[in-house]
Amino acid sequence: MGAIGDREIIRDQAQRILASGVLGRSRFYVALLEYLVACGEREHTPKEIEIAAEVFNRGEEFDPSQDSMVRVYAHNLRQKLQQFYAEQGRDQPQQITIPKGEYRIALLTVQAPEAAIPAVVPASVAGARTGAARRRLPLAFAAVLVVGLAAGVYLDRLWSAAHDPAAESYRALAASPLWSAIADDDLPVTMVVGDYYIFGERDRYGNVTRMVREFEINSSRDLDDRFMLDPDSADIYVDLELTYLPTSTAFALRDLFGVLLAAGKQIRVVPSSKLDTAAIRSSHVVYVGYLSAMGMLGDFVFSGSDLMLGETYDELVLRGTGERFVSEAGLPTGLGSYRDYGLFATLAGPAGNQLVFVAGMRDEGLMQTAEAASSPSMLAANVAAITGEDGSVPPAFELLYEVAGLDRTNLDAMIVHAAPLTQSRITLGQLAP
Repeated sequence: MGAIGDREIIRDQAQRILASGVLGRSRFYVALLEYLVACGEREHTPKEIEIAAEVFNRGEEFDPSQDSMVRVYAHNLRQKLQQFYAEQGRDQPQQITIPKGEYRIALLTVQAPEAAIPAVVPASVAGARTGAARRRLPLAFAAVLVVGLAAGVYLDRLWSAAHDPAAESYRALAASPLWSAIADDDLPVTMVVGDYYIFGERDRYGNVTRMVREFEINSSRDLDDRFMLDPDSADIYVDLELTYLPTSTAFALRDLFGVLLAAGKQIRVVPSSKLDTAAIRSSHVVYVGYLSAMGMLGDFVFSGSDLMLGETYDELVLRGTGERFVSEAGLPTGLGSYRDYGLFATLAGPAGNQLVFVAGMRDEGLMQTAEAASSPSMLAANVAAITGEDGSVPPAFELLYEVAGLDRTNLDAMIVHAAPLTQSRITLGQLAP
């Protein structure tokens, strides 16, 4: 690795890269970079089998001739270093790289910032990253739109609370059985929005020309696993660290913010792909999104439910009777109305908190369920549906709405199922800290 000064520069550059987020959420890229830096400080160039054992925890059964995992990760890490210097680190006169065919860190000195990109990044990769950057804009704009909408709703609700007598309706909703378990304390609320992971696909020139969504790949780690099983796919697919939200999420947030702000709640919004178990322990959780994007939260609601998922996320089945509720919103036929479904559920969490689910099979179901849960006109019907013969409301319950849709717009809803959740059957588990 050369002189001590060079080692310090390499360590500094590695720390910049680690802090930039360019390596994504995969622990293996981080571990491989740190390992190669450490080997360089010892002036040791590791063999492929050493890396397999010390970075990827592979045992004696590892056969480099049959398993290209190390080569794939080294190739991808080299590209991620190039991405850093093409974007965030473009002004760095000294840059680190992994020479092709080798497992070591090399230091490059660039005379001028303008020379950094052609010296390190092949044209095909630069084109791929440029294409990726262009495609980030619509999704970034969508995220800003959701946050901006939420902020606008927040200011609007504050104004209404001070000047509009109708704001009393939201306070009444907050005090109702639908929301009182959340509204009656000082715990903050984590609003979890259901998002979906997408990745890029390169053409033969190395440019990212398409975004890809696969049901089996829901995170950077899943994509890494694909590369391990199919090394050739590493030359086709690229992790852009992007997710998307259904359009209906923004409208659902708009409706629900009014109730939560009327209760004086502190609100944090996170995508389901980044939800950690600490939030499930330390705050109320309100999930807003499709049934298919619940992730770990789905286990909470369906373990105590009279409903279970059918063959797809567009179908719920009533346990015992077998009655099926199937969405027609995915591929509506003709020009007439069609049916979608939405679920509202509330139950106790693992640490004295509350979990609330506002979910739809598709956009129409999600938007109408959020509207029903935040509408004063629906309050009486909701409460009546969950009130028992003795006049009490169970602490955990679910409401299933059948939603009429027309031309991708939700029109109306009726309650087709209401039942208490069997709290003793709900799998709260021992969540990792």
